[in-house]
Amino acid sequence: MTFFKLSTSLISIVYKRSLLDQCYVCDIRREGTLCSSCQKLLQRNHSHCQLCSRPTAVTVTLCGECQQTLPSFDRIIAPLRYEGLCRGLIRKAKFENQPHLLRPLVTFIIDHLIEHDIALPTAWCVVPTSQQSLSERGYCQTTLIADLLSKAPTLASMQRIVLKRRLEVSAQHTRSKAERHSLSHRLFYTEERVPEQVLLIDDVVTTGSTAEACAKALRLAGAKRVTVLALARTSE
Repeated sequence: MTFFKLSTSLISIVYKRSLLDQCYVCDIRREGTLCSSCQKLLQRNHSHCQLCSRPTAVTVTLCGECQQTLPSFDRIIAPLRYEGLCRGLIRKAKFENQPHLLRPLVTFIIDHLIEHDIALPTAWCVVPTSQQSLSERGYCQTTLIADLLSKAPTLASMQRIVLKRRLEVSAQHTRSKAERHSLSHRLFYTEERVPEQVLLIDDVVTTGSTAEACAKALRLAGAKRVTVLALARTSE
């Protein structure tokens, strides 16, 4: 074994033991990213609209909003509710320069996909962040989520599609619900001819307006089905 390989192996062992063998929240030693106690603090999105994944009292085929207007996307997969620990981890990752806190949530999502044997499209893209957020944050959280997801064997071979913003608007979390619903598909575009089925990756789905605008843009580029995969869903 060369010195380089030995050094790399030792660094990997130290990294795993120091960062991956302890809970990201309470630092207790364990296998994986969250201990069993902290996992219980994640609010599962058990009851929801089967189309947009909006949390509901009981699972429904279509919520009131989806009954009024069917969205352009075919389904949202969001196994967690944007509450409690999940909300805290995402906010720290996005606004307190702690992107590593996305890892336990992505791990949960991968486990959910495997456990429920959810089939995904063969191509994916991320919701592009605004230039303002990118400048302030220094990274795109949806790209980080996609990079972590792509390490899973079931997602590693998927084709990447680059979705871009055509116009610059303020970050979504700074906009009112009405302003979010005014988003047009013209805000997003891709220069590629996309496959018929595409996976759109986001961090949090709030009103669903961004997912709707992205899905419209992807359909204009050739997509027949757009599945949205998000870490969490709000009840808005």
